[in-house]
Amino acid sequence: MSRIPCLDTEALPESLRSLSQGRIINVYRTLGHAPRSVTQIARLGAALFADASLDAVDRELLILTYGTIFEAEYEWAQHVPISRAAGVTDDQRAALRARRYDADVFTPAQRALVNFAAAAAASPVVDDARYEAVSAHYSEEQIVEALVLAGFYFLLARVCTVLDVEIDAAENDELVRMAQSMHAR
Repeated sequence: MSRIPCLDTEALPESLRSLSQGRIINVYRTLGHAPRSVTQIARLGAALFADASLDAVDRELLILTYGTIFEAEYEWAQHVPISRAAGVTDDQRAALRARRYDADVFTPAQRALVNFAAAAAASPVVDDARYEAVSAHYSEEQIVEALVLAGFYFLLARVCTVLDVEIDAAENDELVRMAQSMHAR
């Protein structure tokens, strides 16, 4: 049971309700207790989700990596169906869950990316070899986005783990549509 109850939709800031255009997931219903920041947090998430330079598969590989490193079961559960819809395979998810970032199920670029992400999530610095590997495949913009995703998902992960937010994973691409609609506003 959550340490802080999720707010009912009617109790959430109007700005968040108008952004979502539908169901609001539990992490945002919990973040609604911080009404001066929740809408901006949701806007950042929507921008990272719907308008980033990283493609959907790479984004989902990063989110699943961060969910594992940050021990955030909520984020993992939320992103299994999203990652499936984006094209991440069951074998790739299994490798990430087992922290096998060098698995053959990833392309060389993906291996560099998830190794970089895992290192960045676990430590304040990333060694030169990992940085050089990721920069051989990804632009500076994409590398910075990968790090912004780490910060964003650390924020969500700690809200979920510390407050024991109840998992409400969708069984379809509803979350993808929600994020895209939030970004369009």
